[in-house]
Amino acid sequence: MVAKGCYTCRRRRIICDNGQPTCQKCRDAGKECLGYQKPLVWVKGGVASRGKMMGRSFEEITKKNPRRAGEPNELSVPATIENTNPPSTIQVFKQSVPNTSNRVIVPNGSNKLSVPGSSGAAQQRGRNNGQVSASRNTSTDDTHIPSSLIDPILKDINGLARFYIFHFNEKTAADLVLYANTQNPYRDLISLVGESPLLANALSATGALHYALLADGDFSPMPWSTGEPTANGTLLTPKEVEREVTSSMSRRPSSKVYEHFLGLKQRALRQLSQDIRDPVKRNDDKTAAAIMVLALMDAIESGDEAWKYHLEGAKNLLNSRQHGFDASRSQEILGWLDTLTVDGCLIIELMGSTLARPGVLSKPFYSPSMGPTALRRLEKTSWVGCPAYLLEVIFFVHARFCHADTTTTEKQDQQEQPPMLFSSSLLPPNSKPLQSPQALLNHIQAFDPIAWAIDLQSYLYLPDLAPRIALATTYKAAVYLYTSRVLSRPRSGSSFPSTSEWFGLPHDHSAVAHILIDQLAMIPPQDPHFKCLIWPTFIAGAECRDSSHRPFILDRLSALYYAIATVNVRNAAWVLSLMWRKQDLKREEWFRHRQGNTDYAAPYDGDDYDNDDFDWIQELDESRIDWLFI
Repeated sequence: MVAKGCYTCRRRRIICDNGQPTCQKCRDAGKECLGYQKPLVWVKGGVASRGKMMGRSFEEITKKNPRRAGEPNELSVPATIENTNPPSTIQVFKQSVPNTSNRVIVPNGSNKLSVPGSSGAAQQRGRNNGQVSASRNTSTDDTHIPSSLIDPILKDINGLARFYIFHFNEKTAADLVLYANTQNPYRDLISLVGESPLLANALSATGALHYALLADGDFSPMPWSTGEPTANGTLLTPKEVEREVTSSMSRRPSSKVYEHFLGLKQRALRQLSQDIRDPVKRNDDKTAAAIMVLALMDAIESGDEAWKYHLEGAKNLLNSRQHGFDASRSQEILGWLDTLTVDGCLIIELMGSTLARPGVLSKPFYSPSMGPTALRRLEKTSWVGCPAYLLEVIFFVHARFCHADTTTTEKQDQQEQPPMLFSSSLLPPNSKPLQSPQALLNHIQAFDPIAWAIDLQSYLYLPDLAPRIALATTYKAAVYLYTSRVLSRPRSGSSFPSTSEWFGLPHDHSAVAHILIDQLAMIPPQDPHFKCLIWPTFIAGAECRDSSHRPFILDRLSALYYAIATVNVRNAAWVLSLMWRKQDLKREEWFRHRQGNTDYAAPYDGDDYDNDDFDWIQELDESRIDWLFI
C-alpha cells in the first residue's frame, strides 16, 4: 500500500516523496518530518475534542464515578510481549533523571503498577536488613511516567519494551556508576535505541530482569537462611549444600515480568545473531556496546558462565575493527560510546579474571602501553569502585595466566625477560619494575587509601571522606589477600616462576583478613559506596578463618542482594557456604587424624587448625564454573 505522504507534507498541502526514514522535501525545507502516521498532539487542559468524552476531561469523569469497593485498583502487566500495549506512555529524558517524587499514571486511573505472581513476600524481605528494604519497594509508585508525547527516539519500540527501558533509566542505571549524581553514560545509551534494535532489546531485557528481581527476589532458598543444622542436629554435608546450590541456581522467578525478560532476552540474542553477520552493523559502536550490556545482564542474572562469552565477543569486535584498539589509538580521544564499551569490557575482564579458571579468558584487553588513563577513568565511573592502582595489580596477575594464549613471538619475548617483570604505569617513570611476588605485595601495601580518597575530591566532593577511605582500604586488603593467595603456590596455566622460596602466604595474611572484615563494617547500606562491596565481601568470606565471622559475611551479602537486586550476590553466598562446609570437613578430618581415631570427631578449635591448607582458588578451578561477582 502506497503511503499518502508524511504528516508534515500533508499539513503543508504538498506532494510528499515518501522517503525513509524521513522525506527529502522536509529535509530540504528544514522542517521536522513527523512520519507517516498521525502524531499525538497536546490537548489543552486534557479536554477531549471528539467522541463521547468531547468537552469533558478524564478527571471530571473519575470524580463523578468513584471506584466501587472491591474493584481492582492495580494494573497487571500483560503476559505476552508481542502485540502488547504499553502500561502508559513513557518519555525518556536523555541527560537527566525524571522527578521520582510523583506517582505512576496509568490508563485506568490507578496509580499503582503491580507485578502478578508476587504474593507480598517482597515487602517482607530483608526483615534483618530493614535499613535497605525501602530501596526494594516492588511498586513503581516513585516512578513518574509523564502523560505526554512518546519521545521520537522510542516511537518505533514496542510499548512494553519502552516501559522496561524507562525502568532501566530510572533504577538500573544508577547502580552501574560509582556516584549516582554524576554523569551516567548508561543513561546516555537510551538516546541511541532508535538507531539500534539490538541495543533497545538489550536495555529493555536488563530493565525487565532488574524489575523482576525487585518484585520477586525471594524466588528460591537464600543461603543466609540455611546455616542451621538439619532435623537430626547435623550440618549439611558438602553434597547436600551442593544440591542446594544447584537447586537454587536452577530456579527462576515465576512472575509475568520474568517471562517478559526471557522474551526480551531471546529477542536481543536473535538480533545479535543477525547484526554480527552484517558487515556494517558488526563494526558499529552500538553493536559492541549492546554486547557489553548483555554481559552486565548476565552478571545480574547469575554471574556464571554466560558473561565470558559476551565479553570475548565484545573484545573480538573491538579488536577486529578497521583501525583496531591498539596503543596508538588509545592515545586518541575516543567517542563517549566507544569509551563506555571499552570501560565496561575492562572492568568485567579484570574482575572476572580473579575468579575464572586459568586460560578461560583470552589475552587481556588492557595493556600497560595504554597508559593509566583507562584505569583512572574506571576508578571514578565504574560501580565496582576499585582504585586504579589496585586494578593494575589485578591485571598483572591476570596477564601471567594468559601466557598460553600468546603468540610465538610474544612467548619468545617473555622468555628473554625475567619470569616476573611488571612496570606500573601508575608509578613515577624512573621507578624500578616489580620482579618478584614479594615486590608485588609490597607494591600493594604502598597504596595510600587516604591520599586516593582526597584526590577523588576533585571528581566529586564529599563532606565526609570516611566511607570513601573505607572503600579504598577494603579493596587494598582484598587485592592483597587475593594476590598473596594466587602467589602462594604454583598454578597450572601460569607463567609465574615456580621457585619454592617465592611461595607461601605472607606472615601478615591473617591480620589483613581481619582488617578486611573490620572495613566492610564501616560502610552502611545507605552509603553509595556500599554497592561496590560484592567482590571484597566474597574475598573476605573465602579467606575467613574464624567461623564466627561467617554470619557477618552472609549478612553483608544479604544486604547487598536486597539493595541492588542482582542474583550473582546470592550465588556468591552459596559458593561461600559450600566452601565453608568443605573447610569444616577438612578441619574435622584433621582433628580425627590428631586423635588417632577415625570415628572420633572433636570440637573445632580454630586456634590450632591451619586454614592455609584450604586453597579456595583451587576449589573454584575444580568447580568448572567461572564466576563474576561484581
